[in-house]
Amino acid sequence: MTRLCLVRHGLTEFNRLKKLQGASDIPLNEEGEYQAECAADKLKDEQFDAIVSSPLGRAYRTAEIINKYHDLPIETMDELKEQHFGELEGHHIDDIMEKYPHGELPGAETFEALAERVQIALDRILEQHEGQYVLLTAHSRTIKSILSLFSDEIDMLGTKLDNCSVSYIEYAESKWHVHEYNIPTFMGNEQK
Repeated sequence: MTRLCLVRHGLTEFNRLKKLQGASDIPLNEEGEYQAECAADKLKDEQFDAIVSSPLGRAYRTAEIINKYHDLPIETMDELKEQHFGELEGHHIDDIMEKYPHGELPGAETFEALAERVQIALDRILEQHEGQYVLLTAHSRTIKSILSLFSDEIDMLGTKLDNCSVSYIEYAESKWHVHEYNIPTFMGNEQK
């Protein structure tokens, strides 16, 4: 049985300011570093076999901080990057939602394209880490896209994933199963 622990990255300044960051490489801010430390403490006794991360700095740094208790190589996969929002990156989320309430953003990567690439990542993880317990650090919509492939409860626009929240899926009986999602790793996880 292959298991994945999915962790959303810690807070960034774009998160705090409610700006769309997407594929922009925005680093963790001080609070985000603290959140990742809390996630590391919560996950320190987990027996991970491998760590896979988005190459974007906020996700990779989150993996680095959690990895202080595990000392594993961190593999990056481009397929785990956040949804690309084109020219809308850096714009205020409230303005975007008012203008595009159904989430169909001009010039942005579609939900379908995002789902296709996260499926590629999952297939590769399953092939390379069969039977292992893998920590995966990525982004809100990347993780929601993974979860929505296997659970009708997850909605790309309506479901909230907090910074440094943890979600669990496992591959058993020839399919992935979602066990839990958006589990907080620190007090005050009301942020974005």
